[in-house]
Amino acid sequence: MPTTFSVQYEGRTIEVVPDAITERDRVRLLVDGETVAGSKANGRNTVLAGDGLEVRAVMPFWGGSVTSASLVVEDGEIELEPEPGTRAARRAAFARAHPKLYASRHVVSGAAQVAAAIIGFTFLLGLLPDISIDLPDIPLPAIDLPDIPWPSVDLPDIAVPGWIKAIAESKQYWLPILVGLLLASRELKRRKQLRRG
Repeated sequence: MPTTFSVQYEGRTIEVVPDAITERDRVRLLVDGETVAGSKANGRNTVLAGDGLEVRAVMPFWGGSVTSASLVVEDGEIELEPEPGTRAARRAAFARAHPKLYASRHVVSGAAQVAAAIIGFTFLLGLLPDISIDLPDIPLPAIDLPDIPWPSVDLPDIAVPGWIKAIAESKQYWLPILVGLLLASRELKRRKQLRRG
């Protein structure tokens, strides 16, 4: 059974109810128990608008569940609460109790992706047979191009230090972790704003 998210706002009960994944990849917006809007699952960009309300939901593209939902109001967003006793409710309680640790999941995810890529690539290289192919020499035609007189400009000799080259060449390892840190920082700021609002 999919988890329902709800909040009381201006005397009304606002609920986001995903349809079961076996039925359809849709989610519905209910106000006081009546369906006012429906939408197809669209990942992080799932928006439900109806009866003067707009709710943003985060769900997988195939539907079936909602990870989080928030009601858009004039001065920000109000987070909808998941049904008590569900996995989403435990996750929300953990996020409230440990906001920095919860936000750091992006960093852990980035580091895990890098580690998995390195291990997988190394494993695949070990499976490949040692192949050597002798390619024939293909003669290319000689083309005489005219000489173009370029102005001579004396530019200073700039040598990039070796440590900068090493950092640039290893970006596939540190870039996912840096992106994870930025996402964690944004998530932490967003949660602080939601708590104030």
